[in-house]
Amino acid sequence: MAAVFTFAACQQTDAQKEAEGLLKKATREYEEGRFEAALMSIDSLRNVYPNAVDVRERALTLYQEVCIGQAQKNIEKLDAELEQVKAEYNSKKSLAEAHHSEGTATEEELMEVNRMRLRRDSLQVRFDTECAKVKVIRQKQKEG
Repeated sequence: MAAVFTFAACQQTDAQKEAEGLLKKATREYEEGRFEAALMSIDSLRNVYPNAVDVRERALTLYQEVCIGQAQKNIEKLDAELEQVKAEYNSKKSLAEAHHSEGTATEEELMEVNRMRLRRDSLQVRFDTECAKVKVIRQKQKEG
């Protein structure tokens, strides 16, 4: 019986070390801004080492930070794109409204304004979603 327990303890120690290695890898990927790779490493850790509870708990904290980092990166990108699209939309809308009031607006011009509005709205939803994601994770961090 003692041999079985000793063998199990050694296996758990090896598994613990391997899990720690994956966590270190994920941390390094996060620090390098490689968020997708970090999430994949954390996912691997969860799947391969389900019994490495303390490592998994630390991985959860890292997972939250990676998600926040990824969302913030997306927010920056979406914000810049959204501002550009809003400016372009407002310009085209004003021109189309002027042409419409003159009776010279073309169907293509009006369709383009509608496409720009849809693009603007879509970007706004994505931006709002990423902001909400950060807010929810921060709230869970305060609770946890």
